[in-house]
Amino acid sequence: MGNVAVVLDTDAIRLFAQAARSDNPAYRLADRPVVPPTFLPAGGSMAGERVETDHRFFGPPPRAGDQLTAIRAGAPGRPAVGGAETLTRYFDRTGGLVAESWAAAEAFAVEEVSPQAAALLATYATDWLGAETIRRFRTRSVRPLPPGDVMSCSGQVTQTYVQDGEARVDVSLCGVDAAGTVVVRAWATFAVTGDETPDPR
Repeated sequence: MGNVAVVLDTDAIRLFAQAARSDNPAYRLADRPVVPPTFLPAGGSMAGERVETDHRFFGPPPRAGDQLTAIRAGAPGRPAVGGAETLTRYFDRTGGLVAESWAAAEAFAVEEVSPQAAALLATYATDWLGAETIRRFRTRSVRPLPPGDVMSCSGQVTQTYVQDGEARVDVSLCGVDAAGTVVVRAWATFAVTGDETPDPR
């Protein structure tokens, strides 16, 4: 367990968004861009293993220039053999919890899995429902997406409800390769305004 000071950098956020093929103004043009859903590290790189991640935001996502304290620890109550888990919590300067990122890797996985596919699926989701309204983004990487391959994304609303005084929607998302094989799945929560349910994509 350790505490790490984190200052969110504008250029780093914009480069990450560019790599994820996002032109969203909240990332690319804003003076203080918000972080994309998978930007905050969740236990570091776990490329080469089947990775699950869960990114939560307790309000609007942090922005460039925010000074955060990251506290990382292994998730309690889980055996060390057969898998590895990390949980990183992010606190603002007042000590308020603003975000957390959890990640798990399966030691028995043999195919190399890149986090790029999850970032591309996050771009699809935030282009649909908003970069500043994301509240949760969970992913399950299934298989590799080789560099240069095209991934097609789809999503559907699974439920609408009110939580913490916000109207919210849950959506399920899927990314498939050119052959139609699932590469990555995700489940996300967004805050929404008004009573309208977003159209499926």
